[in-house]
Amino acid sequence: MEPRKKLDILKGSFESGVIGKEEYEKWKEKLEPDAKEFDRKIEEISKPSEEESKKSSNASELELTRSQSTDKALIIGIVVVVLLFVAVFAYSILSKPKPQTLEDMHVLNLKGKLKPEQGYIYKGVYSFVTFDSLWYTQLTSPKGTKIYNLALRYSPNDLKDIVIEGSLDESLFNNLGEFYVTFNPTGKEFSYVGLAVADFNTHMSKVFEKKPIAACDRNETEPCKTRPIVTCEDSGKLVLYIKESERFRAYYNSNCIVVEGSGFDLVKGVDRILYNLYSIMEQEEI
Repeated sequence: MEPRKKLDILKGSFESGVIGKEEYEKWKEKLEPDAKEFDRKIEEISKPSEEESKKSSNASELELTRSQSTDKALIIGIVVVVLLFVAVFAYSILSKPKPQTLEDMHVLNLKGKLKPEQGYIYKGVYSFVTFDSLWYTQLTSPKGTKIYNLALRYSPNDLKDIVIEGSLDESLFNNLGEFYVTFNPTGKEFSYVGLAVADFNTHMSKVFEKKPIAACDRNETEPCKTRPIVTCEDSGKLVLYIKESERFRAYYNSNCIVVEGSGFDLVKGVDRILYNLYSIMEQEEI
């Protein structure tokens, strides 16, 4: 994984409360030299070599010499052809609508003017467009007071094979203004856990207006001494439980929303749950 990407994931883990400030600063100090070195190499690769620059310069001089010796009538003919070509090309470009905003992209998507990899209409209702590696759709808030541009890492088509098992206590979900995010503090995939948690917390706090509370599923590390110890057994609490596991699953257990897996499967599971909570996708897509 690129050093810069590792820093982004580390930052997400810190902002979501998965790791403390001391651990974040320690890993940041280790990763930043690699990230700077990586950026330097990319910059060097992007620069043309001296030999390439000389070749380009020599080619330009040769082309200039040839042009000067060309008959004036031929030059005029070439210029006319080029101008006609530029005019036709410019007209074709200017006549095509260029999306400037997400709203523009949704409009073009609804008109069927985007490529499948740029956007599509899901279930004939939801417009999904991709921008900067994220998928966006518009949705009215649960209270019907706002329209949100939802941003998720995966689109419904990417997640249609994932089935959500079990059932969620909807009364508890609708009535509680806070939820607990718990995980194994002795796990090995903090970066992916942190990314999944950060994504879920963003949607729950901004759209569902619920406050996230960082928790642990066991008291075996120093940071967990000052955090609530929460599992799915705490029936009176609304819980998101991110579990590291070799088996990938996403399911409801009454008061508990559980995503099991490893790597980016944890992020996929969270996105799949969010689409179901937004009523965009059913628990099992047909």
